[in-house]
Amino acid sequence: MINIGIIEDNYFQLNNYREFLEDFQECKVVFACKSMEEFRELSFKEVDVNVILLDISLPGESGIQGMQELRRVYPEAKIIVLSGHDGKHYVIESIRNGANGYIIKTSRLMEIYHSILDAISEGGTLSPKAAHLLINHINKDPLEDVRHKLTKREYELLALLKEGYSYKEMADKLFVTVFTVNQHLKKVYQKLNVATKSELISKIWSNSLCTALLFVGFAGFFSNQFFA
Repeated sequence: MINIGIIEDNYFQLNNYREFLEDFQECKVVFACKSMEEFRELSFKEVDVNVILLDISLPGESGIQGMQELRRVYPEAKIIVLSGHDGKHYVIESIRNGANGYIIKTSRLMEIYHSILDAISEGGTLSPKAAHLLINHINKDPLEDVRHKLTKREYELLALLKEGYSYKEMADKLFVTVFTVNQHLKKVYQKLNVATKSELISKIWSNSLCTALLFVGFAGFFSNQFFA
């Protein structure tokens, strides 16, 4: 038996999900709430829950904010975000905050059912749109988020620094002095609010590495869905 919880503020969609899933013999909806606040008022939470379908745009506390509590109450449950938002930011933030999957609400009900099975068997699930947003984010230039703050020369130096060049090597490559490289990088430090070279490198790669780790967490799902 797959015990499922649903938190969705749209009454029609909430009942639609519940009625559809309960048509499957192996599925049982153990709670259906319209907000995190309503979830807290449930008189019982002792039932084992395998999957939680969670809308992130809820009245009051958002679904993303509520994930920590859901994880505390049901540490073994797979949390699948069901959202009308298909922006990269929502996908990344949801997974970073503990979601095991992200499904766009325009998905067919049968796709949601199969996503539940994927989350249980593979540990994660993503709709095709969410998967491609995550892949594109991993493959992007890690300097993209700060490029708008930099001059062309500062960006060139930061790109070389990212590749591991020394100050002397950067100066030779750009036909400038080491002093000039130092002066440019001092301005970069100020713009990016860092104090040392190591802190600068950490800032460049931190976002990309965090997302790569998320990708590793979904490695089994990706291999089965895209490379089978």
